[in-house]
Amino acid sequence: MKTIAIIGGGAAGMMAAGFAASAPETAVTLFEQNPRTGAKLRITGKGRCNITNDTSPAQCMENVVSNPRFLFAAF
Repeated sequence: MKTIAIIGGGAAGMMAAGFAASAPETAVTLFEQNPRTGAKLRITGKGRCNITNDTSPAQCMENVVSNPRFLFAAF
């Protein structure tokens, strides 16, 4: 059995822990100093969103129903 320690519960740490945990016979421990993981991720976009996609900015704007201008800074 492999034992893996991940330091930091941010976006990269959570992804690394999830990926490592999918390996057979692997024990993963995620260490985070804050009470909850992903604290900075929850506040991205001033609490509105954290967008990752493979569409063009124009196509994304077409799919935003109300107030699309708040997304402009993300692109």
